[in-house]
Amino acid sequence: MFLIGTIVSTFGIKGDIKINPLITPPDLLLKFDSIFVEHYEKKQEFSVLMAKRHKNIYIFSLEGVNDMNVAEDLIGSSVYAANIDIKELKENEFFYHDLVGLTVYSESGDVVGIVDHILKAGNDVLVIKDDAGKEMMIPFVDELVPEVNLNDKSITINTVKGLLQDEKPNS
Repeated sequence: MFLIGTIVSTFGIKGDIKINPLITPPDLLLKFDSIFVEHYEKKQEFSVLMAKRHKNIYIFSLEGVNDMNVAEDLIGSSVYAANIDIKELKENEFFYHDLVGLTVYSESGDVVGIVDHILKAGNDVLVIKDDAGKEMMIPFVDELVPEVNLNDKSITINTVKGLLQDEKPNS
């Protein structure tokens, strides 16, 4: 399974959903006949009845999601595809689904948390949850994330002042 997007909101009153793409190029979303929605840690397959681009977001009609209340319950869910045509990755390129679940360490070896998900922005952002469930957002740039080791299922980050929630920047 490949993480391809997240459901960000509903569209209209008939149960359509808006999906924020997490794949490049994002128009690959328009090619799927079915998708899997992870809801309450369970993946359910839905047939795609309609998919279209609307600005930088994608509108989907899914079989079985026929009203806004059902669609609203899916907001925040991750969207997966069974398979996609995978391009060859360059050095220091990663698929989002390979990063989720990796343990994040500081440069001194302390456990920071686990990668919960990735936000797609100007620079991708790792959303990390610590043991207490607090979220931290770390820009996924070489200066802050010097090492990703998929074999060891780990990521090392450089902790600069103010980056982590427990640290206070100098006043």
